Amino acid sequence: MITYAECKLLGAHKLENNTHLVNLAGGDFGVKLHNTVIVEVRQDGTYKLTSGGYRTATTKDRLNKYGPLGIWQHKGEWYYKDEEGNQQTFEDGILV
Repeated sequence: MITYAECKLLGAHKLENNTHLVNLAGGDFGVKLHNTVIVEVRQDGTYKLTSGGYRTATTKDRLNKYGPLGIWQHKGEWYYKDEEGNQQTFEDGILV
């Protein structure tokens, strides 16, 4: 997971192949894979996660690496565990 403090230190920066840290409006940051911001890292400590419609292994890898959830796939569906440890279906636009 990448924190807001880490984003501030790095600034707009290439993170890895096809993945960049970008500045967003209002001082927030985004992890951008190709042309899609898949993780928004907000000043208030929350994260907004989306696949952008690209449910690929690389997208899931980047969401897991830079976001606060552990997302896995079973029979084509993506899941994560909520704060109570219950399995939930991942939906684009989730706020954590």
